[in-house]
Amino acid sequence: MQKLRDGLTETVLYGNELTWHPCTAMAENAEDRERVLQSLNFQSFRRLLFGLLKLGNLCNAIKSKSFIDADSDYECIMYGDFPLAINFSLIFEPGILFLKDVIGRRVEGKMDYEKRALQKLEDYVKEMDYHAGCLRKVLFETEQRPRKDLTEGEVAVTLTEHLLGKLAPGDSYVDDGKTRGKGQCLCGCNESPKYRSTGIGHEDVWHGFIDILFSSHTRIPESIATVTETLSPSTSPLDSETKDEDSPDEETISEDAKGSEDQAIAQTIVFSLLKRQNYPSCQHHLIPNIVITPTEFRVNMYDAMNDILLSSLSLKLFDPKFESLQIESVIILWMVLHYRIFCAGIKVNELKEEFKKIDIQANFRKIAESKWDIYSKSLKENLSHFPEEKKKNPISYDTYWRAKELTYG
Repeated sequence: MQKLRDGLTETVLYGNELTWHPCTAMAENAEDRERVLQSLNFQSFRRLLFGLLKLGNLCNAIKSKSFIDADSDYECIMYGDFPLAINFSLIFEPGILFLKDVIGRRVEGKMDYEKRALQKLEDYVKEMDYHAGCLRKVLFETEQRPRKDLTEGEVAVTLTEHLLGKLAPGDSYVDDGKTRGKGQCLCGCNESPKYRSTGIGHEDVWHGFIDILFSSHTRIPESIATVTETLSPSTSPLDSETKDEDSPDEETISEDAKGSEDQAIAQTIVFSLLKRQNYPSCQHHLIPNIVITPTEFRVNMYDAMNDILLSSLSLKLFDPKFESLQIESVIILWMVLHYRIFCAGIKVNELKEEFKKIDIQANFRKIAESKWDIYSKSLKENLSHFPEEKKKNPISYDTYWRAKELTYG
């Protein structure tokens, strides 16, 4: 963001000018803020790695496929025998430095949008125990309510009302196609989410619906979340553990998780390309998708400018001992949702020479070359439905009866 007029106003990346409004509540919450932030283990941020992914030849991005049928054929980019990764604290360095300034009580010179973001975090932390209880009430499995009875829409509503939506910079919207008529959050808080049509993409390529859409405070779509039932460790690009191939349950879980990961990758790429199409002058185009289950999450990010695809290790939402929300996970989600402030993108030109020799691109541009005009210029948004896929002519007696035969001259 550009600082103008001695810091009294700022120009948002999209060109909308905001005026300075002093934040009087910051000092009043200083003690609560310090108590929580002082407990942070900054090393936990350094332990969060993003694997760099490359898409394979079986990727079906040039076909008319809904997100649920997407196949990205992804694999981790390797550096010798090891997967290549980038550290959360490197690409979110502005966020880490901001937190350290807050702990050191150096907030007076911060910009208005930074203080607004901090206020979001403070407001959530003050009620974190309440929200954790609401999340447990709905998302934790009990004899009375097996988790399998929950729909993805119901999970999306709960996560929006008691976690993601509270941390996001602006409004949050749940896909109305999954949850229309479901009503209020199941925890009994009487909160009703905002619904909207969340279809993005194009019917001739990857397309479909976003589970949760997050906007900026100026109502510009900023980031997304994909709700899924499970994140199998085997889908983590950095996980080197071997699984028991004789276990059918593990195999089934892995297949389901692989399918949901393909869906999330397709959604991540399409949304990032849509953002670049609509707002080409952004400072960077590394856009996140929070892939989340009732108990854990990971973050996918795609840089539509540099064709770089990232997928993080999975993180637990709750402390398994105390069943309270992990504060480090909350902070990471908050930073990701405010990535326009706290994420620096990937500075390709500043990489060390040894990494400049490695092809770290996801290969999406090459795979989608025949449909690049669609991906770069014709993606759609806010759709409630997509045109039906054109039916292919089947091989049948009726087809051959009307066939035009080849003949020799």
